This record gives sequence, C-alpha cells and structure tokens, in this order.
Amino acid sequence: MPRYRATIIPGEEGLVLVTFPDVPEAVACGSGEDTALEQAAIVLGLVLDGYRSEHRPIPLATEPGDAPSVSVNSFG
Repeated sequence: MPRYRATIIPGEEGLVLVTFPDVPEAVACGSGEDTALEQAAIVLGLVLDGYRSEHRPIPLATEPGDAPSVSVNSFG
C-alpha cells in the first residue's frame, strides 16, 4: 500500500486540516489530528479512485521520511 506524505495544519477550535503535496485534490479536516488523518485516508482513497476512473495517471507517493503520512486503504 502506498503511503502519501501529509501536511497537517492546526486550525481554530481544535480543527486540523490535512493536505497532500502529491495529490492536491485530496483535502480533509477533522476535530483533532487523529480524526483528521482518518478522514484524510478516506478522502485520499476516493480521489485516487477518481483518478483511475478518469484514466488519469496515479501520482507517485513522495518518500515521507519523518513527515506524517497516510496509507491508501480503499484504493486498488
């Protein structure tokens, strides 16, 4: 399963935004980091499924290194 590097952006009142440099269409948020990352995994899978259905190339996952990352559970 590929793991995509995530950018975690804390917001107001405990909301957290998660974006993916390799898949800019995938954006999720949630109350707290754990919830936001769970939502991000779902959104990332849906966006990549959309890439596939549109016959677009799937973006390669950049090596996350020490950065947070999300694995794609539903894609494939």
